[in-house]
Amino acid sequence: MLLSSIKSIDTFHEPWTHHIFRNALSIEQIKEVQNANVIGYTMKKNDGTRSGQKDQNNAFREYITKDNCDDYPHLLSLVTELQCKWLRNIISELTQTNLEKSWVRVELLRDTNNFWLKPHIDIPEKLVSCMIYINQTDEDMNLGTDLYNKNKEVIKTIPFEHNLGFMFNGQNALHGLERKKNIKVDRRGLQINYVNFETDWPVT
Repeated sequence: MLLSSIKSIDTFHEPWTHHIFRNALSIEQIKEVQNANVIGYTMKKNDGTRSGQKDQNNAFREYITKDNCDDYPHLLSLVTELQCKWLRNIISELTQTNLEKSWVRVELLRDTNNFWLKPHIDIPEKLVSCMIYINQTDEDMNLGTDLYNKNKEVIKTIPFEHNLGFMFNGQNALHGLERKKNIKVDRRGLQINYVNFETDWPVT
């Protein structure tokens, strides 16, 4: 499913190079993202980052690991697909990134209420970043990722379109999510990274 989607990818260069593809996940994979027991959080807990979003009893994101992958059999097949050389080579060529000694990291996200992300550049350990949006609650299209120029001006918003994927790499890729107060139910998504640190899922 992901392979056929990426073969029909569109590439854009403003404000920086990024790629958009559609029909990224299967129906079964979408169901696992939608039904994942990842809690939302209130505005006062949100500092404009994901790194601090954890309380004493709950996590606001969930990584797919060997410990919980039995709960996500269809997403595990996606992880396996991402590990394979043939797909890794396609993504490597597309993003101009060497992924030969990398690991796959996949996380389930659920954003609620007045969620926002300050403009930021991904840590250098993230070699390739990809977000796949799940919008089954008629959320506003402006809830996708905002792309900024070097002056932190929003140049483009990736539409929060159901089953749309957005991929990029590069240290000039300034992105975030402006303060938008129109999340009706939740903002679900699947974040995929190739990283240069060890996870449970090395590339093959």
